Amino acid sequence: MIRLPRAVRERGSMSLEMVLVTPLFVAFLLFLAGAGRMVDAQSQVDGAARDGARAASIARSAPSAADLAEEAARAGLRGHDWCSGGPSISTNVNDWRPGGRVEVTIICNVDLGDLSFIGLPGSKRLQGRALAPIDTYTFRGGDDGDGNDDDGGVDPG
Repeated sequence: MIRLPRAVRERGSMSLEMVLVTPLFVAFLLFLAGAGRMVDAQSQVDGAARDGARAASIARSAPSAADLAEEAARAGLRGHDWCSGGPSISTNVNDWRPGGRVEVTIICNVDLGDLSFIGLPGSKRLQGRALAPIDTYTFRGGDDGDGNDDDGGVDPG
């Protein structure tokens, strides 16, 4: 029996290992890219909800709070094309009073279609929610959203 040296017996084994491991490594990197996209998108949605709640909390009236919240939330998500169909923004002003709170909820469907071949879903629904207190001592003046104060036209400023 002829015994071949060890180097000759293992010739080509490194190539075989690379052929088997490389697709797994590439799939892992693509999975990390998808996970990174999800984390970034959730962070952006949470930040936009926070900005919307803060903008609503300094409004003079409940109707203007809803408008300001939507404007601030859309500005926070502007330039991000991963939100399929645009975000859905809702503002809860049921507790609108000095010392109350305002809540902004944003729902966004993140498009993952380009990464679906590695097992990720085609889209993922993300939700961001933020609460902000309404300042107890800020002058609200009874503005009903039409620009006319209910205090007889006296401007506090």
